[in-house]
Amino acid sequence: MKKAMLSALICAMLAAPAMADEGVKVYSNGNLVADKGIILEGRTLVPVRGVFEYMGYTVDWDADTKTATLKNDKNTVVIKDGETDFTVNGKAITPDVGAQIIEGRFMLPLRAVGEAVDARVRWYEDNKSAWIDEKNDFVTLVPISPDDPILEKAPVNEIVIE
Repeated sequence: MKKAMLSALICAMLAAPAMADEGVKVYSNGNLVADKGIILEGRTLVPVRGVFEYMGYTVDWDADTKTATLKNDKNTVVIKDGETDFTVNGKAITPDVGAQIIEGRFMLPLRAVGEAVDARVRWYEDNKSAWIDEKNDFVTLVPISPDDPILEKAPVNEIVIE
């Protein structure tokens, strides 16, 4: 009996990443990323490639060292599977949950990496979606309905901000 319980406990521990909450929709710069993210230990992990390619990064994978290198004109991010730290422009960052390979995909903690590269990261509990966007100085436009009263006040070819 004790052997059976111990075996069941070990199997449950080994399967923990696979039993993580599946189905997090991930958006990068407004684009839906094909691969979904997961929630593991209360943190949202997302697939490296789709998220950062939409943000203009090149993503290189070294299979021998299990290391992803993300580069754009401002940042170089180096993340290695199984290590708790990652680096951004040579500075070590320690997230709550480390990057790891789950079901063949290299997953990283979205908020930790996003904030480390000065991106805006948002979580919407109601539809289990995570958003990451490059910070910029542009106004975010929100769609409105054609019968919105603000349109009656707006002169043609002018922008009204209320």
